[in-house]
Order: sequence, then C-alpha cells, then structure tokens
Amino acid sequence: MRGLNELVPDNLLAIFDENELELLMCGTGDIVVQDFKAHAVVIGGSWHFREKVLRWFWAVVCSLTQEELARLLQFTTGSSLLPPGGFSALCPSFQIIASPAHSALPTAHTCFNQLCLPTYDSYEEMHKMLKLAISEGCEGFGML
Repeated sequence: MRGLNELVPDNLLAIFDENELELLMCGTGDIVVQDFKAHAVVIGGSWHFREKVLRWFWAVVCSLTQEELARLLQFTTGSSLLPPGGFSALCPSFQIIASPAHSALPTAHTCFNQLCLPTYDSYEEMHKMLKLAISEGCEGFGML
C-alpha cells in the first residue's frame, strides 16, 4: 500500500470502491455493437469496399458473440477490454482501413488500433476470413 500511495495518494483512491477501481484500471468487457459502429473510423476504400464490404463487415460483427467481439478487439487493439468510456474513449480511435489485398485474411496494427480489411466477393467469404483471423491470429507475437 505504501508503494501505491507514493504514486496515488490514499485520499484519491478512497473515493472508489473495488469494482470502480477495477473498471478504471482494467476496462470493461461489455462490447456494444452500436457503440462500436458509431465510433469506428473508416479510411480509404473504393465504392465496392464502402458500400458492400463494410456492410458485410457490420453484419458479421452483429452476428458475433461477446467472446468473439472480444477476440476482434484483441486482434485489432491488443486488448480484449475497452476503456470505461467504450469505443469513444479508445485512443487512437478504432480504424478500419481498406487493404489493397483481395480475398486475404484481415491484418491489424495494434499500436494504431487499425483493422486492415481486404475486399471480398461475398458475405460468406468475409465471415470465414474474419472469424479465422480473430480465432487464429489473436494470440499476439510469438517465436518460431
């Protein structure tokens, strides 16, 4: 406690209960798709990307479970939890970047909260590739 109080005075910590303090330190696991969609920033993309691929993306996101949403968040940001303010408090904002690739797996730049989304020919193809990326690609960096 002495070490903690050297950084944060006890009178400032005393205003929080244990649940509030945990939320401030760790974030929240409750992912609301409407909040996600309202605060995601889309960068680049052709008409096909913006009109079809993004519509398919949000349809896939709406179909995901909370665990899968957490995996998507982990894949893109490096954390499966959101700050207390939700997607509006992410810094930098969650970004969806139009990737020049076609029919490839999505990639991410976790330092910038960027999801690089290729173009796809169908909803089914996007669904398959996105779920594969978040299930197999969310473990982070590893050594071979």
